[in-house]
Amino acid sequence: MKKYLSTILAALSAIILIGCSKLQQNVLAPQASQGDIHPAGWTDVNSPNFHGVFIKNNQYNLSTCTSCHGNDFKGGTSGKSCYTCHQGINGPLSCNTCHGDSTGIAPPVDLSGNTSSSSPGVGAHRIHLSGGSISSGVRCSSCHVVPQKAGPGIHPFGVPAIISFSGLSTVVTNAPSSQYYDNTQPTVTPTPFFNPQTLTCSGTYCHGNFKNGNNFSPKWTGSADQAACGTCHGIPPNTSAHKGQTIQTCYKCHYPTLKDANGTMTDSTHINGKLNLYGHELTVW
Repeated sequence: MKKYLSTILAALSAIILIGCSKLQQNVLAPQASQGDIHPAGWTDVNSPNFHGVFIKNNQYNLSTCTSCHGNDFKGGTSGKSCYTCHQGINGPLSCNTCHGDSTGIAPPVDLSGNTSSSSPGVGAHRIHLSGGSISSGVRCSSCHVVPQKAGPGIHPFGVPAIISFSGLSTVVTNAPSSQYYDNTQPTVTPTPFFNPQTLTCSGTYCHGNFKNGNNFSPKWTGSADQAACGTCHGIPPNTSAHKGQTIQTCYKCHYPTLKDANGTMTDSTHINGKLNLYGHELTVW
């Protein structure tokens, strides 16, 4: 009997050992890492696989990004934060992620990577904002809609920008309430318009659609001569009050905008929607 039990126990032990051996063989080994799920060149701005190109071709729909990196782009299920590279306050939703650069949010660079002012996406953005030597600049909202923030379903709107003139570009002049109202002339109410075919801007206060102005239509991608002195108003304007005057005498009436006979200009008081006359700044003229 003992011999019989020993045989049974030996057989059971063998079965158990074989079973354990087979079970161990069925345990899945750790899988080799699949690496980055993005294609090669995903972070290379010079690569056709650059993620900026992908996002642009996808109509700036960021849902593909947020599905892995989270709605706040700080990692999500991927554990990889977009803020590692996009270090602005709003991370990848900062304005200059798509246009502009480290010095400003306006192009250059535009959405297609262009830097030349001859490209419509670049044009005269920077000179409008800075003003150069003839003004202290204009707000972005004077010409187009400026979103309060970026994000899926909010902004980007797509290309081109939504043109909507306001502020400085629509200042009314020769209003009846003006101290210098001229009843022989109409009240000038600007009706700005941007022509996407000719890339010209017309009817704006900024470029001469004001009392005694030339109502000039500059080309958005033109050179600096599009805002040269004399394009927006005559030198001097063709009125009886300006008869016999020259550019050397402008400062005698229009100070502090003009400081001297050399035409030295105070940019903050030029193209600001107001009339500077005899040291006074008139908001209604």
